[in-house]
Amino acid sequence: MRNPFPIIWRYIRSLIARLPWPGVIRRHPVWSGLILGTSTLIALAAFALTRPKAPEYVTDTAKRGDVTRTVEAVGSVISERDFALQFPVSGIVADVRVKEGDTVKAGQSLAALRAGVLSADVASAGAAWQSAQADLNGLLEGARPEDIAIAEAELQSKRAALDVAKMSLLTAERTLELSKEKLKSLESEARISLAGTVSAAASTASAFLADARTGLKTINDVYDSIVVADVVQKHSPSEYADLKTRQNRAAAELDAALSVVASAAHYEEALADLTTARAAVATVADTLRQANDFLLSLPITSNFTVSVRDTNSDLLATERSSIQSALSGVDAALNNLRDASASYTTQISAEKSALASAQGEADRAKADIATYEASVNVSEAQLQLKRAGTRPQDIAAARARVAENAARLQRARAAFAETVLTAPVHGIITKVNVKKGEALPTGAAITMLGSSPYRIELYVAEVDIPLIVVSQSGSIELDAFPRVFDLLRVSEIDEAATDRDGVPKYRVKLDFALPREELRIGMTGDAEIVTGERKNVISVPRRAVIENTEGQTAVRVLESGEVLEKRVMMGMEGSEGEVEVEGISEGDVVVVLIKE
Repeated sequence: MRNPFPIIWRYIRSLIARLPWPGVIRRHPVWSGLILGTSTLIALAAFALTRPKAPEYVTDTAKRGDVTRTVEAVGSVISERDFALQFPVSGIVADVRVKEGDTVKAGQSLAALRAGVLSADVASAGAAWQSAQADLNGLLEGARPEDIAIAEAELQSKRAALDVAKMSLLTAERTLELSKEKLKSLESEARISLAGTVSAAASTASAFLADARTGLKTINDVYDSIVVADVVQKHSPSEYADLKTRQNRAAAELDAALSVVASAAHYEEALADLTTARAAVATVADTLRQANDFLLSLPITSNFTVSVRDTNSDLLATERSSIQSALSGVDAALNNLRDASASYTTQISAEKSALASAQGEADRAKADIATYEASVNVSEAQLQLKRAGTRPQDIAAARARVAENAARLQRARAAFAETVLTAPVHGIITKVNVKKGEALPTGAAITMLGSSPYRIELYVAEVDIPLIVVSQSGSIELDAFPRVFDLLRVSEIDEAATDRDGVPKYRVKLDFALPREELRIGMTGDAEIVTGERKNVISVPRRAVIENTEGQTAVRVLESGEVLEKRVMMGMEGSEGEVEVEGISEGDVVVVLIKE
């Protein structure tokens, strides 16, 4: 709104300026006084209207006490005298604790299912809750001087272990370098010492490989002769093709051996090459044997006479004998080289083993260093945390873990409770349809006749039904009995919703803790179920809790006329509009509403 005060002030000044001062005042003192008074009042009114108003605070006080959460609904008295009791879950019957005709009390255990896993879940959840509670208590108590001393000693111990690991690494690396140098020296010595033997073995192998090649040429000479070729083509062409394949394979092995046998740089390569050469010579010898056997199997003809056959057979046999001598020569050269290098082979093998061991020690030392460095870092961080004290956010996180594990424990207990069938009211057992060790039947497990026919039935909105569980307590004030509150206990909750005037709601049945004879079917009243309770906590009105610009939950506290914003953690909301908070103190004046 535009400020009217400057306009009014300009009008008064112009009015005053038109007056012929001071003569007019002397001639018209009354009118002049009225004009001046009216102008003053107008100016004061304009100032009062335009000056900024101080904000008005609606406040309340943070209180310490109990916060109770309830679900309220209209309940009515119903009659259910016959009960067909069923387990909410399936399973094998572990125990039947009643028989037909027994008188039972409300809440008495009637039968139970096998629940080993669920029992273990309860124990596990309870242990987790206790552990979380212990962690929270430790944070609340803070670090004691002896805790800090222990942490310092552990840190020193880990630092010492790290120093030992570093020294072990230096020793292992030094041993590794010495082993590498020794191995290099042994290999160099072996190479120089055995150079002559290696060269001689290579020359011997080359000569014997040449002899083997001559043996293959002899096969070609025999089978390329006109007489032999003619009888082969007429009587055994396929067998000759097989022989030719073996001959080509032997030739390939010879070529491969000849390409490497003269190129060995040290004795290990020479041993490998001699082994290859021996295999090639042996293949040629076997090929000569097969060639001779095949020749002897050919039929005698007018051209391929016994004399021709025997002459060629002797030629092949002689060549094979020569190749066998060559094979013996290769074996001799191989054995000579092995004998000459045996000492070096043993020493080098031992040194390689020592080198591998030294490498392993170095690798283990490096792994130990990495482990101890990480452990030292963790211990240093833990020591700093102990010295710095507990942060509020750590306590809040610990409280959250306690609440989470408490909820897990409650769920585990609820699941375990579903394996135990209890009597909803006082009464007499009329039928037992289960036996120990058997699976549950499809119908009722146990039927009973209630001694009190009255229960309370109410319908709860779907937004409230998750808060309600079996065995919760409650009360009802029936219209027929004003100011009389009958205690109740939740006994049944429908799994599916029921349409009530177009709104889906869930039916909940409650049993009277102390039934009365004055009850009649159809009586109604206001009922409430206690779904949660927090003892001895700080609470403020729910409207006092806001969300600040950083998205954090906060409360505005009025101190010495100034509004201070304090971050808080919200807990359970009560049914009276209050909410549990952490972060402020009892008696703090909190701002519920600011009127500008």
